[in-house]
Amino acid sequence: MSQEFLTFLVGALAGILTGLAALAAYYAATRQNRLTATSIAADWLRDLRAWASEAVDVLAEATYTCRKGDPALSSDDQATISRCRCRLSALIDRGRFLLPNERESDYGDHKASAYKGLRPPALDALVAAERILGEVMDLFSFPDRKSALIGVRREFVSTVQAILDPRSTNKTVAKILQHAQEDRQKDPSFGGLLPDPSKVPEGDEGLVYAASLRYEEETRR
Repeated sequence: MSQEFLTFLVGALAGILTGLAALAAYYAATRQNRLTATSIAADWLRDLRAWASEAVDVLAEATYTCRKGDPALSSDDQATISRCRCRLSALIDRGRFLLPNERESDYGDHKASAYKGLRPPALDALVAAERILGEVMDLFSFPDRKSALIGVRREFVSTVQAILDPRSTNKTVAKILQHAQEDRQKDPSFGGLLPDPSKVPEGDEGLVYAASLRYEEETRR
C-alpha cells in the first residue's frame, strides 16, 4: 500500500468523520430549534388563555351588574361598572402584547406604533364592551346594555376559542392518556374529555334532572 494511498484514505476518513459530525450537529440544532419553538408556542397559548380568562371574568361581572331595560343603577353598581371599564381598558392594551394590530401601514399613521392599523376581532370585542358600559356605543338591535354585553362576550369567547383550538388540544391529551393509561383505552371519551359518538349530551336541564333522580334515590335509603 503506497504512502499516497494511505494519505488519501486518512483524508477521506477525516472528511467522512467531519461530515458526520456536521450532520449530527445539524440534527441536534434542528431538534433544539423545534423544542424552543414548541416552548414559545406553549408559553404564548398559556398567556393568551390567562388574558382571555380574565377578560371573561370582567365581562361576566359587568353583565350581571347591568339590568334589563337599563334602569338607573345604585351607586355601588355604578362603581362596579366604572371598575369594569378600567379593567377592560387595561386588558385591551395588555392584549396588544399578544394580538397586535393588523395592516398597520394602511391606517393610523398619526398614532403611536402599537395603535396603528386595525385591531384583531378579540380586541374589538373588549373595546365594544367598554364603550357599551360607557353608553357611547350604538346597541343596534339589542334592547339594553345587558343583552349587548352577553352578545359581545359570546363573540369574544368564540374568537379566542378559535385561536386556542381546545378540540385539537383535547385530542392530543387523549392520545397521551391512551398511551399512559392502558385501562382507559376502551373509553372513547376518556371520561368526557372527547365527545362520545354513541351518546348525545343531556344538556343543562337533562343534567339537573338526572342529578335530581340520584338525590331522590339517596334520600329514600
